[in-house]
Amino acid sequence: MKKHLLEIACFDEESAVKAAKGGADRIELCRDCVSGGLSADATVLASLKSRIPIPIFVMIRPHARNFYYSEEEFEEMKATLINLKSLGADGFVFGILQQSNQDQSNEIDIKRNSQLVQLAEGRSCTFHRAFDLIPESKWNVSLSGLAECGFRSILTCGGCSENKAEDNIGALSRLFHCKTSHGPNLEGREIDIIIGGGVRSTNVLILWENTHCQIFHSSAILSDDNVVSMEEVAETREALDGFPLAEQIKSL
Repeated sequence: MKKHLLEIACFDEESAVKAAKGGADRIELCRDCVSGGLSADATVLASLKSRIPIPIFVMIRPHARNFYYSEEEFEEMKATLINLKSLGADGFVFGILQQSNQDQSNEIDIKRNSQLVQLAEGRSCTFHRAFDLIPESKWNVSLSGLAECGFRSILTCGGCSENKAEDNIGALSRLFHCKTSHGPNLEGREIDIIIGGGVRSTNVLILWENTHCQIFHSSAILSDDNVVSMEEVAETREALDGFPLAEQIKSL
């Protein structure tokens, strides 16, 4: 039976190597921890592909101000994705929002996200925590929109991006219920939800108990040097291995 999937966000090569040794199933490679992550460094990706055996998903994010991008920034995102794809990226992590013409709230930019998914040429794409800025009242339409774009997973803390996932357990539970009830309307595509945002070995049990999530995302950083703790990865892996697995993970 397939185990729960543990994805570790890594901001440098050393962290990715430690995460792989600690038992991570997948790396989310990015840079600039302080900003919350920017587009992955091509040199680091190229080096890691020869050093670690697990999949490496790369972030495509030219700036950390918001999730709106100018035409020039969008062209940069496309060029970055193509370059990282050529270097062996196994998947991509990005998210583009636009404002609703009706109420000015955030919604999925279907056209631009779809273009990036198409450029990925079948490699798995995760819509990252831009999702946390979409109001709960639009989750149903957002799930349909993400299926339309071709995303295979959503990375979210369950709402307010300033909170940790543990603070949003009620919202996360509602999101999982929304996905389950909305499943028949996802155009035949199953979308996995990845819980991220302050996930640690000490709280992953309560998150699982309230959602039965099968994929967790953590930076596993316990110190000010912003380097992954291999021990924390191993402890989170051990915790996840004790949870029953309800169904097969789709987003690998």
